[in-house]
Amino acid sequence: MPAQGPGDANVQISPQRELVHTDQPMDLNSLEFWKDLGKGSYGKVSLASDPVSEGLLAIKLMDKSSCEDIISTELDVLRMADGCPYLMSMRAFMETPTECAIAMDYMAGGDLRHHMNDSMLNTKTISDVKPDNILIQDTGHIKISDFGLSVVNVSEGDIVNYINGTNCYKAPEIMDNEGYNHLADSSSFGVILYMMSVGDYPFYSKGSLDEYHQSLREHIPYFPPGMCINTMAIIKGLLCKTPSARLAIKSSITSHPFFHSIDWSDVECDRSEPPFPYYYQEY
Repeated sequence: MPAQGPGDANVQISPQRELVHTDQPMDLNSLEFWKDLGKGSYGKVSLASDPVSEGLLAIKLMDKSSCEDIISTELDVLRMADGCPYLMSMRAFMETPTECAIAMDYMAGGDLRHHMNDSMLNTKTISDVKPDNILIQDTGHIKISDFGLSVVNVSEGDIVNYINGTNCYKAPEIMDNEGYNHLADSSSFGVILYMMSVGDYPFYSKGSLDEYHQSLREHIPYFPPGMCINTMAIIKGLLCKTPSARLAIKSSITSHPFFHSIDWSDVECDRSEPPFPYYYQEY
């Protein structure tokens, strides 16, 4: 789902409005919808406000007939994410006979791709944070969203045998229709870090999926002259073609030299300085 963020609608929203926090059901018809924020394969996200509290919400609307499994997975992950400062959580769930609506916090800072397109990110910013689904809060901190294609309850020894994800972020073993596990996430993370560092995808094609697949299997990403050694090292480890030799995303990765400036106890307690400045956008 393309992320929430700045748009060109002429709606003015008061900066005094707060986010809506509720575990109670909401009446979808009572919400005031302002504009569409993004649209994806399984629905769209709209900006809305609650007329009672005047709080802002991002409402994700999905057709129940076409994606019941995706809706179920998203709800499960959103409930598990409750309380984590860097994962999107659910504020309310509403449904009609044909549609469901998930109410989430509105992210006023847009998405990571928006910031990547505005300017190259320096190494400090990169080490602090699929770009479209990494949203920026008005405080400058991130939240990861859109969990409909997540695979849950995968432990270190488990193997998944069906294809999920967006092509340019898939690990080689997924593109090869092989079984995969949590190490596929390392490869996706490596793609994102490369894009944040270099401004392009690590593997390429001329519009052909087969060409991209070949590049993913055979090519080594290009690293510009003068690039930070620690940045290159972590990206190479994450993008290793062989899953068993790939750098795993687990607690030990925090000791990698790439993250030398990060105080992880502050990150985990939401005390760290955000990588982006305080952000407020009027529409």
